[in-house]
Amino acid sequence: MNISKNTIKLIAADLDGTLLNNNKEISKFNQEILKTLIKDYNVQLILSSGRPYEGIKKYNEILNNKNNAIIFNGASIVDENGEIIYRRTVEKDSSKQIIELSKKYNVCIHIYENGKYIISNDDFPIKSYVQREKGRNFTIGLENIVDYEFDKILILGERNILENFKEEIDSNFDVHTCYSGANFLEVISKDSSKGNSLKWICENKGISLDNAAAFGDNFNDIEMIEYAGIGVAMANSEEMVKQKANYTTLSNEEDGVGFFLKNVFEL
Repeated sequence: MNISKNTIKLIAADLDGTLLNNNKEISKFNQEILKTLIKDYNVQLILSSGRPYEGIKKYNEILNNKNNAIIFNGASIVDENGEIIYRRTVEKDSSKQIIELSKKYNVCIHIYENGKYIISNDDFPIKSYVQREKGRNFTIGLENIVDYEFDKILILGERNILENFKEEIDSNFDVHTCYSGANFLEVISKDSSKGNSLKWICENKGISLDNAAAFGDNFNDIEMIEYAGIGVAMANSEEMVKQKANYTTLSNEEDGVGFFLKNVFEL
């Protein structure tokens, strides 16, 4: 690996399946490496996730990281206080029609509407992290939708069903769809991606994308990995993610993010 320690000025890291282990924790090793880079090397750390800000906040606190974060798979960017500084929502007519279309599929719909989390059916066998984590507030029933101004639509279901639904969405609507897990299909605005949000952050911070390193494991990380000068896939990544990346590191269970950075910075 021929990367100078002076090359990386900014790190964009996905959470689930990447920086977090399977217990949804940042290991002590990863914590130590990232805290050292932030404090001693002035490296900017951008957590990048499909989660809302509430699902990222505690990890920034653990890392003492006061910085922007990419949320909703790039549909929004927040500042260090959680205030939205960049936002792209799904076009309202598309939102309405996709919700209507979902009724013919055996899926569960989760939407984020102006800070409110709405779930179509809490009895669906596949659960999102919001349902699994205690203390998360959500409303059950799509009748609670107010204005269809969605940051993101998350569709849960069996993969074969999601593939058919994705094909119909892609054929009829001008939106961006991507998988964030085997049973998770995400719908965001057509211009949204983690890659576009990373580009926006780098431009506003005066950092070249060539000096950015991006870590990810799933399809929703591909643009971010492609845009960064140093794109890194986890060993547990989808095969297409590995093909798009410049490097592959150890898995999320093996502290792959910290392992890669430790070698680059010779820590």
